[in-house]
Amino acid sequence: MKKIITALCLTLAIVCSFSIPAFAVGDGNIDGGGGDMGSGTSTNVWSPGNEGVRITVVKADTHAAVTTPIDISNRTPSSSIYNFGKVSKIQYSNGKALSPQQGGYTCIKPVQTMPKIISTNGSNNIAAIKSYFTDEQVIKRIALHTGMDFDVLISGKYKLLIEPFAFYKFEGVMVLTTATEAAIYDEQVSGLLRRRMASLSHKNLPLAMFLEVSDLGYPAWSGSTTKTASNADIKSSLGIGIVRFTEQPEKPVVSSYDYEY
Repeated sequence: MKKIITALCLTLAIVCSFSIPAFAVGDGNIDGGGGDMGSGTSTNVWSPGNEGVRITVVKADTHAAVTTPIDISNRTPSSSIYNFGKVSKIQYSNGKALSPQQGGYTCIKPVQTMPKIISTNGSNNIAAIKSYFTDEQVIKRIALHTGMDFDVLISGKYKLLIEPFAFYKFEGVMVLTTATEAAIYDEQVSGLLRRRMASLSHKNLPLAMFLEVSDLGYPAWSGSTTKTASNADIKSSLGIGIVRFTEQPEKPVVSSYDYEY
């Protein structure tokens, strides 16, 4: 019996030694929806999994971006893909124009695989998305890639702006856009993107993330979570998630004293 108990304790010790706890360091202001994808054509099509997120560190009080956005995807797009550069929703809201380019695109493949971001059947695992983007190890990687000190990032003075993006074939050409970029681009091509790719560009991509409560000057979304959205609604309210950090308590100061006995 003693040997059995000893073996059991040893087994538990081994299991515990390989269990790495996941700590949450932020609060995810993220919700999502979506619907059926419909069918595409050989020249206008999106493949599930061709997705990612664009992340920008934003000053909580001024709403100003303080880092260059980074793109993260489980499935790295070709560097030659057509895109509009690393531009955040805040920059577009402030009047930044689309700037199409080809070549030189870079994307980070995460160490921890991201959960599915864009729904294909109307079911969005928002709990897994929130858990992922508030995980301590994920936040540390984001801090590393954006050049932010981790402790500064989670001090309560900054927030993470998260935007889903998709890469897909439009009129026979592979392009990558965030929801906001798709809406602006659709306006420039007189609604052609919506006519060809509405299930993705105007429904499942923008509805992949939206706010539960207003933040950074963007409103909480109260419209449909299953129907296609207008370009105006996408630009003002959709395709956005935010991770907030509470102000960290000051570490206690440990002083040493000399005593005479």
